Amino acid sequence: MAKNTHLEHLEDDIFNQGYAGATNSVNFLKSLRDMLSDGQGGGNVKVTTKWDGAPAIICGKNPQTGKFFVGTKSVFNKSDPKIVYSAGDADRYYAGSTVGQILKKCLIYLSKLPIEGVLQGDLLYDSTPSLIAQDKKPHYRFKPNTITYTIPKYSALGSKVSSSKMGIVFHTEYKGESISAMSAGFGCDVSGLQRVPEVAVFSSEFQNINGMANLTVTEKNALNMSIAQATRSLAQGRGFIDGIQGGKGPFTIPALFKIYFNQVVRGGVVPIPSAMSAGFADFINKKYDTEIAKKKTLVSKTDWAKKKTDALKYLNTNRSSMVYALTGFKHLMSAKGLVINKLVKIKSVGTFLETENGMRATSPEGFVAIKDGAALKLVDRL
Repeated sequence: MAKNTHLEHLEDDIFNQGYAGATNSVNFLKSLRDMLSDGQGGGNVKVTTKWDGAPAIICGKNPQTGKFFVGTKSVFNKSDPKIVYSAGDADRYYAGSTVGQILKKCLIYLSKLPIEGVLQGDLLYDSTPSLIAQDKKPHYRFKPNTITYTIPKYSALGSKVSSSKMGIVFHTEYKGESISAMSAGFGCDVSGLQRVPEVAVFSSEFQNINGMANLTVTEKNALNMSIAQATRSLAQGRGFIDGIQGGKGPFTIPALFKIYFNQVVRGGVVPIPSAMSAGFADFINKKYDTEIAKKKTLVSKTDWAKKKTDALKYLNTNRSSMVYALTGFKHLMSAKGLVINKLVKIKSVGTFLETENGMRATSPEGFVAIKDGAALKLVDRL
């Protein structure tokens, strides 16, 4: 398994792996359905909550030396890995930066935790959070990134926060004979890391407390229908999603579609599949035109013009199959949305977005589904 430097959206797996990815996405959804069905355990799937922490922190003991280190994802750089064993290392790699100061604090506090291997987490705060009045009751408040979190002072979590100097949520465990050769295992048990008062270690594991997230019969039927519709459409679009596999680089159809769809998401509305297909073709046309304009020689311009023609020809020739694939893509998103709507029912920590008119309640950043050693993001992209 690769380093946990990037997670993909569940529905994007059809572009990452073709029809095998489509099957994988559907199987994930079926397992999640079973997990949220009364009396069933969901097989080998589990869910963790994505916290909106920053920066990502890698820490633990170097398996070759036993020496404790901290760092960001730069720990895994192929060339010039930035592994911080001392305050001097932090100054050398991150001179004068906020990250360097944060890593110095991480050295002080995280080294007190009984971490035997190597863990990855998201930093939530590096000083005791302030108290605010919320619903006329005191709450600890911290905002590591975009989302503001609040925790009741007089709660089990609040008690943990009150004595802490740092808060972190661990979600990934690494194993291997050396740092460069380590592999990620998503999800980790943090129960043994709770006895250091200066560090509040939060759990990312989703727990369906008292069955509050169980699907009703109506919800389960709706989810089954979305899964069935996705399965049929993706089978009909198999030729397209298998046909776009194998290439590498930013101008492959899968890579370009992800960029295009992120633009669609920012617009706030996902169009019908036929309109999405036409919009994607237009996006590709403009993307190639921009690249062609950058080229200095006629040979290079001609080469890129041919690439554009070939890409548009493929989309046009396979338009029907592409529309089926995008129909399945939308049904995967719908099914995922039904799952997310149940997962957000379990909430022990307040999540808010700060606006000009005050704090507006929002859902957690999202969730991660883990199955058979693989992980996919469950995020409401709209």
